[in-house]
Amino acid sequence: MTTAWILGTVSFYATTFGALLIFLYLSNSPQSAEYWQSPEGRLAYVKHRRMLLAGVGLLAGWLVVQDLAIIFL
Repeated sequence: MTTAWILGTVSFYATTFGALLIFLYLSNSPQSAEYWQSPEGRLAYVKHRRMLLAGVGLLAGWLVVQDLAIIFL
């Protein structure tokens, strides 16, 4: 194993860990926008939160799959 391979692997694990932390933060964030001024703002907040959660979840899942491939292959 070369130094570049080790650094690349460690940085990939760190990126995966960061994506999982962001997903955890988003999944525990407030699900309602009670303090928004308008009903349109509330609807936009819910839609934006759901889409962001799905996108980060897919990214984190894909990174975990790649990490498992690095470990087992």
